[in-house]
Amino acid sequence: MQEPNDKFIKIDEVVKYVGIGKTKVLELSKNGKFVKPIKIDGFATNLFSFIEVQEWMTLQLKNRDKRQG
Repeated sequence: MQEPNDKFIKIDEVVKYVGIGKTKVLELSKNGKFVKPIKIDGFATNLFSFIEVQEWMTLQLKNRDKRQG
């Protein structure tokens, strides 16, 4: 379920936020290693949940800490 402060963002915003290139973001998403895009009828581009992107980043930091610790 969508969080109250969540919003849909385009791939270009995702790229700026996470600092990973568009091709890599789409590849990771396709392989189930990144947030899945949301297809909405009437929109030309897929959108992403901002909160899901934030949660993915938090998980990456936790995984890093587990590997290093």
